Amino acid sequence: MHILSLKHITKHVLIENIPDPPEFYLPLYGYKGVLKTIVETGQYVKKYELLAQAEDLFSTAMHAPASGIIEGIEIIEGKPHLKLVNDFKETAIDLPLQKSVQLEPAAILEILKQYGIEGSGGARFPTHLKYNLRNEDVDVFIINGAECEPYLTADYALMQNKTEALFKSIISIQKIIKAKKVVFGIEKQNKELVTILKAFYSLCDFPVEIKLLPNTYPQGGELQLIKSITKKELPKGSRPLDHRIVLSNIGTLWAIYNALFHNKPYVERVITLSGEDAVKKGNFYVKIGTPVSHLFNLSASKKERQQIVLGGPMMGKAVTDYKSPVTKGTGGVLILPEIQNEKYNCIECGYCANACPQRLMPMEFARYAKTENTTQLLSHRLLDCIECGACAYICPSDVPLMRSIYHGKEILQNTIAL
Repeated sequence: MHILSLKHITKHVLIENIPDPPEFYLPLYGYKGVLKTIVETGQYVKKYELLAQAEDLFSTAMHAPASGIIEGIEIIEGKPHLKLVNDFKETAIDLPLQKSVQLEPAAILEILKQYGIEGSGGARFPTHLKYNLRNEDVDVFIINGAECEPYLTADYALMQNKTEALFKSIISIQKIIKAKKVVFGIEKQNKELVTILKAFYSLCDFPVEIKLLPNTYPQGGELQLIKSITKKELPKGSRPLDHRIVLSNIGTLWAIYNALFHNKPYVERVITLSGEDAVKKGNFYVKIGTPVSHLFNLSASKKERQQIVLGGPMMGKAVTDYKSPVTKGTGGVLILPEIQNEKYNCIECGYCANACPQRLMPMEFARYAKTENTTQLLSHRLLDCIECGACAYICPSDVPLMRSIYHGKEILQNTIAL
């Protein structure tokens, strides 16, 4: 599927800094479960200070992106967030120095864990767990440079402008996983990156390849990317490692570089700010916890009816609370014209089924999520849906398919929990 967007506007611009907000709302949820705070309301904290952590199987951590005062926990879009009022002094704690080149695999994994490094592509799986392979062999280490979400160009900007940093991260991770080869997957429309990436091959003592991928959506999806590069078709829910494959997102490599070479916890990432109603467009360094209201005030046009999407237009979600923050998995913030699609007037054209990369029937999700029919939702394999949004994009009747998919999965999760 080919989708029009504004990538051409933000693709080749340099990554810029953006002013910090007066308040941060730091998400107290990770890949699984809720993080436990270790600070109290009214407490003064310094930049990089540990604020919350989860010490269960999917352990991760949240650190202060700035110095200031903790003002307690707020529920935003149904989830807990720790509010930090910025004092704009940037007073930082002293972190122990480390010699990145000399780090052993166990030390690298420990830093990734303690500094809260998570997957930056959306799922936010703890990175130290992904790379802790326990002596399993890896044939290919895939670097996901297929930024197929319309509008988003943050990964492109990193590959173009921070190439050496990304290779330093890859070399560090290769100490752990020892993959037989590393393969960059990039779309054909970004083939100018080939020359830039090849200039750093000499840093590596392992084979590096570049695979040019179709300019189609959702080429950057894990299963689609693996199929394009290895010709293996993995079933939904299958671990890539079971097939001797490890994947990393570009944004994750950038976070790893900052942790290992600049001694920084994961408190900032690169995002794309774009959309038809965004006046200021580009790729920006934005601190974790920055509310979308801050970005909206910096960039929005003065039209009356607008919506903000956290993430890309296909897999991202429209926010109803403008305190909703940039998380470690947020690749972009889009300011778009408001669209109303409350109708369930499916005309049974089948376009959504044709567009689905998982060979599902999304029209049935809309039908059975509305009636909360868990038997039918399971029968139609709702849990195999990768939430790519292709069905909603192609639907000529504006059936709210993604809303039905999210609602259906919530129903199933609650049923399983019971």
